[in-house]
Amino acid sequence: MFLSSLSPYASLLALVASVHASIMIESIDGSFVPLSFVARADGGGGLAVRLKNNNDMSYLATVLMGTPPQQIQMAASLSQDHISVASPPQGVNDKTFYNPSASSSYLPSNTTASLNTISGGTVQGHFAGEIFVLTDPAVTNDLYPLDARAILGYGISAPPDSPPGTSLIGSFLPANFTKAVCGIELNHLQDPFPDGILTMGAVDPSAFTGDFTNVNVPQNSTTSWSIPFDQLSYLANGLMQNVSGSVASIDIYHSGIQLTSDLARQIYSQIQGSQAVSDTVWSLPCTSKFPITLTFGGKAFAINEPDTIVKQTDGTCHGVVTGGAQAISQIGAPFLRNVYTQFGADKASDGSVTFSVGFAAKNVRKSSPIASAGAPKIIRRHLAVLLMLPVASVVATVL
Repeated sequence: MFLSSLSPYASLLALVASVHASIMIESIDGSFVPLSFVARADGGGGLAVRLKNNNDMSYLATVLMGTPPQQIQMAASLSQDHISVASPPQGVNDKTFYNPSASSSYLPSNTTASLNTISGGTVQGHFAGEIFVLTDPAVTNDLYPLDARAILGYGISAPPDSPPGTSLIGSFLPANFTKAVCGIELNHLQDPFPDGILTMGAVDPSAFTGDFTNVNVPQNSTTSWSIPFDQLSYLANGLMQNVSGSVASIDIYHSGIQLTSDLARQIYSQIQGSQAVSDTVWSLPCTSKFPITLTFGGKAFAINEPDTIVKQTDGTCHGVVTGGAQAISQIGAPFLRNVYTQFGADKASDGSVTFSVGFAAKNVRKSSPIASAGAPKIIRRHLAVLLMLPVASVVATVL
């Protein structure tokens, strides 16, 4: 795999169209522009980007990478602090993968880097420069969701030995806002508006109701946007049962709810008809009732049943809760589709920054929030990129 990161000479282009509530949608065609929130929208509102729903499994953006531009689909992640881009195996000619040898703007360097992947592995390579234009068009392995060739990271920290300020959220959010906040709305594929919207510099008041329940990210957290939850509740034998909570990574990228294997076994041992498919996955009858509630800061948030029972291509059904978590649990898109989420950086007078994640009751949109506008506004930003070349994946850090 080989890896990439953003460089000082990289540039970014975005299309922006106006919508209600002083929120901006970055292009009516679905552009994803990670740095554009640095320039506030007219009137001081937030900037929002559209995330294309990939069959409720991931939420994708598209990047034009290199010169001439190569079109790469990226899956958004909150826990990964860099952009990782897969390249094809040797001898495979697949233009959906990034190919640095076909780019005249690819600029390698001798600065080495070693990064942890989102699945826990390690990749090594070197920093380099490349041009990224983030826009929209309309080998998959365990690191990359189906149809994605990259992961667009919004983590708080930065890769070891990377240039200063390479963390997108960790550096730019507190640098540009005293009390910075971003909002996340994820929708179901069958919803009237099936995609997601990530709003930078504001939350969208039309997308939620009531107050947020906010939980601070522990200072010693090793994974970005990880917060403790109180408990997970589930229905078993006609009664609501509870298992204790832990610190969990809150991430669009996660496709389920991962607990320790012991807790997952405890849950499924009480679900009639459930069977272990592997050490970490359980099947259950597709007609099962499996409502789940997660409690944060004393407030319970329910997950709708279509998100707790996942139908497989062979017609069987798996529970959304899996085992395998070690030091930290995972709470992903199945939960986030049922709430409106905000994540923020609160900068104190002494310069210290407190990060937090909050949830509120979600309003389901009845139509697309993207309004047609006249000539789109063009926003240009500079990125810094890190390319790492072992054999099949590129990792990039947003600067």
